[in-house]
Amino acid sequence: MISLITPSLFLDILIGGLILGAIYSVIAAGLNLQYGVTRMLNVAHGDFLMLGAYLTYFSVTLLNMNPFASIIIVGPSMISIGLLVYALIFRRVVTLSRTAGELEFRSLLLFFGLSFVIQNLAMILWTANYRGYEAPTFGSVNVLGVTFEVNRIIIALISILINIFLYLFLRYTKVGLAMRATVDQPEGAQIVGINIYTIFAISFCIGVLLGGWSGILISILYSAINPFMGVPYTLIALVLVVLAGVGSFKGNIVGGFILGYLAYFTMRVIHSALTLVVIYAVLIVILLVRPRGLFVR
Repeated sequence: MISLITPSLFLDILIGGLILGAIYSVIAAGLNLQYGVTRMLNVAHGDFLMLGAYLTYFSVTLLNMNPFASIIIVGPSMISIGLLVYALIFRRVVTLSRTAGELEFRSLLLFFGLSFVIQNLAMILWTANYRGYEAPTFGSVNVLGVTFEVNRIIIALISILINIFLYLFLRYTKVGLAMRATVDQPEGAQIVGINIYTIFAISFCIGVLLGGWSGILISILYSAINPFMGVPYTLIALVLVVLAGVGSFKGNIVGGFILGYLAYFTMRVIHSALTLVVIYAVLIVILLVRPRGLFVR
C-alpha cells in the first residue's frame, strides 16, 4: 500500500536514503574493485559479507567485544580467507586464462560453486537459524520531528570513511597506482615491472576485506544473521557495478546513493517486499539504456 508523503516522511526518506546509500556503496566497492582490476566476477561476494557478519557475531558473543571494535578481528581474518581462497582456487585460473573474457567466464563458474560451498559449510557449522546480538545503542537524535538512531548515523559515517580511505589508497599509494595501471594498460604495466598477478591477488583480498567489513555494518544494522543472508547483497552489488560502470570509483559512490534512495523510498512509501524488485528493475533499465554504466571510464 502506497503511503502519503508527509514532510516528516520526506525527511525520513532524505536521511534514511543517504544512510542506506553509504552502506550500499561500501558493499559494492569490493566487487567493483575485484572485477575492475582482475575481471573476476565474484558472485560469492555476499557470502564473504555473511562470513564477516558471523565473525562479528562470535566476537560479540564469545569475546564480549563491541561490534564496532570487531573490525580488528574481522579485518585480518577476511584477508587471510581471501589469500587462502585465491591461492587454492583462483591463482592457477588467472595464470592459465589467455584473455580477460576467458578469465571472466571461468571465474564466474568457480564463484558460483564457491558460493554454494560457503553457504552449506556455514549451515553445517552454525545451522540455518537466524542469529543476532544486541548492539550497543547510543540513543537517538530528533530532526524536525523525525527520530534517527545514532547507530545508523555512525554506520553511515564509517561507510563514508571506508570509501575515503579506499579512494586515497587507490590514488596516492604505489599499490593503488599499480592497480590503476593494470586496469588501463596490463601489457604496459608488465613492461615497466609490475607483477600483475600480485596485483590481482591484492585486489581480490581487498575486495574480500571490504565484503567482511560490510558484514560488520549489516550485522549491527539488522542483527539477523544466517548462511543465506548474503544473496540479496550480491545482487545489490552486481546492480551497482552495472549502474556505476566497471572500475569507476566515483560512479560507485553516486550509484550507491541513487540505489539507496530508490530502495529506501520503496521500503517506506510502497512496500518493503518490493525492494529487490525495484533494484532488479534498475538493472534491466541500465542494461537496456546505458549498458556500460553511468560513469564510463
